[in-house]
Amino acid sequence: MTFAFGHLIGAWLVGKGYEFNSKGKIHRYGWFFLLLGGVLPDIDFLFEWVLGSSLHRTFTHSLTFVLFVFVTLFIISLFVKEKEIRKFTSILCLGMLVHIFIDFVSIQGVPLFWPLNYYFSIFAITIGKSGPTMINATTEFMRTSLKLAILDMGLGTIWIFYLWFSKKIDF
Repeated sequence: MTFAFGHLIGAWLVGKGYEFNSKGKIHRYGWFFLLLGGVLPDIDFLFEWVLGSSLHRTFTHSLTFVLFVFVTLFIISLFVKEKEIRKFTSILCLGMLVHIFIDFVSIQGVPLFWPLNYYFSIFAITIGKSGPTMINATTEFMRTSLKLAILDMGLGTIWIFYLWFSKKIDF
């Protein structure tokens, strides 16, 4: 399982690869949307907490969701008539695709074509969620550990974005 920091690093590496190959620099807001896209699919954790059901790695980890976000923001850009929105939409969706690819490399896989219940990973294609379980752990221990890990990821992500936004770090 990759946490938020791993997804941020993956998106950052893609951005740095682009800068290296194009000999250009990504604009500050471009970095913001690339990194935001790198962690956005994990917003399903919030839905999971609020609704109390297992939603992680469902619709937000699919190509369907990326397409929905792209089309929605593209339509909004037509009404706002701001070309920058289209560019940032593409960058945001690229970050989301990086996130999905990183999770694709894990054992659990991702539902690329949600709502179809097929999970794709480099290891297998399964119907429904799969992957390792913690046999000796209680459900309450696992829930507590998961909540603490999510809190850690959230605080780390907020901290990195704060440092970036306040220009204390640069990519």
